[in-house]
Amino acid sequence: MAPNPNTIPLMTTWTKEFQSTHYKIPVYPAISNYRLKSDLKKGNTVKRTYARQLVAKNMGGGGEFTRQTVVNTEESLVVNYEKDASFYIKSLDEIQDHLPTRTKYARNSNVAIHQQIDADVLGKYASFTNSLDDSYFGGTSGNGISLSAANVPQMFSGVNLLLQRANIFINVAAKFTAVKAEDSQFDMGVAVISPDVMNKIIERLEGKASALGDTVGVQGHVGKYMGYELFVSNALAWTGQLYLPTNPTDGDTLVINGVTLTAKSTVDAGTTAGQFKIASTVDLTRANLATFLTAGGATTVADSTNAGYNAVSSTPDSSGFSDQDRLANITATNDNTADTLSLVALGKGYVRVSETFTAAANVFTTGLQIQHCLIGVANAIDVVIQAEPSLDERKRDGYVGYDVITWAAYGVKVFNDGLSKMVDVKVSTESYIA
Repeated sequence: MAPNPNTIPLMTTWTKEFQSTHYKIPVYPAISNYRLKSDLKKGNTVKRTYARQLVAKNMGGGGEFTRQTVVNTEESLVVNYEKDASFYIKSLDEIQDHLPTRTKYARNSNVAIHQQIDADVLGKYASFTNSLDDSYFGGTSGNGISLSAANVPQMFSGVNLLLQRANIFINVAAKFTAVKAEDSQFDMGVAVISPDVMNKIIERLEGKASALGDTVGVQGHVGKYMGYELFVSNALAWTGQLYLPTNPTDGDTLVINGVTLTAKSTVDAGTTAGQFKIASTVDLTRANLATFLTAGGATTVADSTNAGYNAVSSTPDSSGFSDQDRLANITATNDNTADTLSLVALGKGYVRVSETFTAAANVFTTGLQIQHCLIGVANAIDVVIQAEPSLDERKRDGYVGYDVITWAAYGVKVFNDGLSKMVDVKVSTESYIA
């Protein structure tokens, strides 16, 4: 075969812009209440008071009456979230770089902060008094709803029932406008749903998207259905449960949000990412795994009799995320009585899980892989952002370059008068396509 004649190196050309990035759209500005911001100019706490309910009692024949005790209860919203998304940029690199690196990453950091606020707001699903689950559809209490085009209307009518029993009535005439919540009286009905739930609505409408209205594209707003303004979000909270009554076998794996974790009799010395210790008892193994996951898989603990794990990778792949990013905002709780490990993921939308345990009983519990949609009144969740996400550039001591810091301080609270205003709608994710 003749040698390749093209031996002259050719020049590589670089474009002057980054590839486009598709971000999750925060929906919290459209559904939250900002009424307390002006009350929290100083300090980190704002208090609100609610009164006990009085009830009518029988008056005595001689006009005797019953004194009811006046009881006022205080609740507090505390600014207890402090978040940052920061990076370092070397001055020479910035001069020589053909890309607008500082601008691109400054935007990325701002987006990251807003997405975290969104995750914390939507993560308040468990605060609400009412939830709608599979039992309303004739299934098992506590399980997620197996949603279909056929039962979408029943899901919304079930929410209406729960709200009206709590004397909450949706103003069906209220319309979404692209203004901040603090600028209007937001008594409209809202539904924060996932793309998968939205897909079932479109199927129900037989593709007639025009039936949803035309106020589309602002803060994830996609239209109106059964009196509720619809907001699609990929940041809904998700919960799942791993039933683990038997100690794993060496080499068993479980996959959480695309990250593989491997059970090992002996965890190597930080060499293999994602290993976790098989302890002397299954209860201790679950506790070890819970600690590992709640730390976001970001720490390594040396092997010992009943503890040990290796951090997962912190290196981003082609998607821009690392395995530590994928496990961030996921917490796990061990329950020795129920032999379970309960997972809570904020800001993920939904989490795909699987396992290869040798013991057949070790499985993710059917029906409890749940996405928590929020449907109800728009002003149910109070948010105070005391320090808006802002960019701060500081010359780094000992370096020729700058730390670029984006940070925010905020508080999120569902007060007593908001507890019945929204319904935690539990939708099963087990049939969601990858």
